[in-house]
Amino acid sequence: MQLSYPLPRSPSGKAYQYSPNPSAAPRLFLIGDAPETRAISEEHRLAIRREPGPGQTVCPYSGFVADDDEFIHFSDIEAVKKQVAWEATADVEDHIADLAKSFNRRQGKSGLISIKMDFKPSRRPQPLAIREDLLRELTCSVCAREYAVYAIALFCPDCGAPGYGQHFEREVELVREQVTLADAQYEAGRRETAYRLMGNAHEDVLTAFETALKTLYRHLVRERLPDKAEGLLKKKQIGNAFQNIERGRSLFERIGIDPFHVLSEGDLELLRLNIEKRHVIGHNLGIADEHYVELTQSDQPGETVRLIGGEIERFADLCLRVVLDLERSLLPGQSEARETIS
Repeated sequence: MQLSYPLPRSPSGKAYQYSPNPSAAPRLFLIGDAPETRAISEEHRLAIRREPGPGQTVCPYSGFVADDDEFIHFSDIEAVKKQVAWEATADVEDHIADLAKSFNRRQGKSGLISIKMDFKPSRRPQPLAIREDLLRELTCSVCAREYAVYAIALFCPDCGAPGYGQHFEREVELVREQVTLADAQYEAGRRETAYRLMGNAHEDVLTAFETALKTLYRHLVRERLPDKAEGLLKKKQIGNAFQNIERGRSLFERIGIDPFHVLSEGDLELLRLNIEKRHVIGHNLGIADEHYVELTQSDQPGETVRLIGGEIERFADLCLRVVLDLERSLLPGQSEARETIS
């Protein structure tokens, strides 16, 4: 006989999952129930790693595929053990209480000596398993499965289709919302607050872009150069290389990819300018230094650099184009290095 217990759920109805792949930090993710009806379109079939549904799960951080049982979170196992123990104890106590009642009913009331069985149950509260939602919640654009991860992942945990670009699209959406908030502050006469919000939005673009490039690079190196991965992925080998076009391109060349081939020379110059502007905003309170002035040929040293919402959104869109093109490297059958330099 097999007993089945439902897994504890988060407030949004998702269950904890834990990747069996030890290299897939942070390993924890959440997955919701599958839609009642869904179908994979023919155009998306080349993107999936498995037919969505029960049986197997895909690690969203690494693409590792294994049976569903291997993804059960260790805290859920403990929660089930506590629930089983609590129910077993409650059943035993209920049985003893019934025995006591039966015994007491059989005792005569007219005798000189009366015996009564008294039983006090432990009244232990039922175990409570609390599960929290993660901040980044998404719905797979291919199989419609809802899931949640820490900030960024690469794949849908159900069908295994790449979800890398979808994460960055969410980052761009958040940047646009920040720009809107900054504009509202400016209209209300809070110019300094508006400038600070614009600066935060601008910084967030590069932070998200750097994280996206680094995450994909680390994954592809492990997949395509497993024998060299340990050395290539050391912290000192990567550093902040993805805050620089030339250094980032140099790292990706090791796996046969030019991440910036989709951008024109004009686009690259705009990207380079905004990367440098981010350093001025983040490390110099937005005050132009000699290096930035030399790059722009228009600003003056000591002046506050201009931040325009439309330019920040353009910066984000350029980064998104790069990310969406790189997402193709996550499609099934792309384990071999590809040359994209044009």
